[in-house]
Formats: sequence, structure tokens, C-alpha cells
Amino acid sequence: MRLYYAPGACSMAPHIVLREAGYSFELARVDLGKRHTADGEDHAKINPDGYVPAFQLHDGQIRAEAAVIVQILADHKPAARLWTI
Repeated sequence: MRLYYAPGACSMAPHIVLREAGYSFELARVDLGKRHTADGEDHAKINPDGYVPAFQLHDGQIRAEAAVIVQILADHKPAARLWTI
């Protein structure tokens, strides 16, 4: 799993959930102005809308809304009790 993020963007919430739930994941910092990651990957291929967060699942699927990413992460680790009412 890989979280595409940029400092000061909405990618902080999924990042916190990933750490809190104990997920194993990679971070990919995105330069939103240049639209590429720190390692040179074209971010437009990940998210054509050009924003973060973007989250790549184990099967290669990409999700690009913070609330959706957090919901997916919480649903897959119910023991972490991240999503309780």
C-alpha cells in the first residue's frame, strides 16, 4: 500500500489512521506544482485530478478521497476501533 501525500494537504488524516492501525505502507511525497513524486513518478498517472491524498491498495486500485481512504482503512482493521459510534 502506498499513500501519496503533500505537506499541508488533506493527506494527514489517512496518514494518522495508517499509523494508528499499525498498517505497513509506503509514503510517496508529491510536488503538487510539478505533479510528480519525489522519486520522479508522474502523479497525473496516479490521480489525473492532480490532488492528494491518493492511496494505492495492495491490488493496485487507487482511491483519492480522504474520507473514503479512512473508511477503507478502518473497515479492514475493526480491532483498532478507529470507526466507532
